[in-house]
Amino acid sequence: MSVAGAIVAARLLTYQQLFGEAEPDTRADLGALLASYRELLTSERGRRTYLYVILNAVFHSGVFTWLGVYFVERYGLGEIGIGLALLGYGIPGFLLGPAIGRAADRWGRSWLVPSGLAVAGVAALFLALDAPVLVAALFVTALSLGYDMTQPLLAGIVTALGGKRSGQAMGLNVFMLFTGFGIGSLIFGALLRYGFDRALIEFALAQLAAALLAIRSFRSETGRALVGQAAG
Repeated sequence: MSVAGAIVAARLLTYQQLFGEAEPDTRADLGALLASYRELLTSERGRRTYLYVILNAVFHSGVFTWLGVYFVERYGLGEIGIGLALLGYGIPGFLLGPAIGRAADRWGRSWLVPSGLAVAGVAALFLALDAPVLVAALFVTALSLGYDMTQPLLAGIVTALGGKRSGQAMGLNVFMLFTGFGIGSLIFGALLRYGFDRALIEFALAQLAAALLAIRSFRSETGRALVGQAAG
């Protein structure tokens, strides 16, 4: 295949004029790039949004990464059983994603984000209970609902923050998100030495505390505020 690709490339060289002129290099220099990141992270709205992106990622990754082990240890499920128990994690986003988006457009994120954080925290708290496996699977679905009520809405704020550099703002968002994913899995795994109940309860309490703080932090993210920002 490599030889064939080289032959095709060599043949195309004779027709390179047909591809037109190369686009001018519009890449910003390193100083401008760093200045843009600094601007995103020093604004009040930017700081709180990216902080919640990484904190939310830590929570959800920490819990979800270890759910397979959770269902093995607590309920003795096999591979198929684990898959079925986790199936509900994709349901809220599929069924309720558009409705959540419309609610955010109409009323803003001021109550949706704190509510989503609280829903996820309560779901993790109930996973620590000795509930039947079907009930635990429902808590996993609620956990997913909490994610769908937060992360996509935070990403919407990030896009607005970026302005003409929305791609750069979203790139930073993805960096924060996946960094949080890794950190969350490590922290939850370290807490497992004390058992699943303690790890779930500590993560849940931290998420509920974040939900309470988010009521004040996101109070300006109302529908009217969003319309004004879009018009500006």
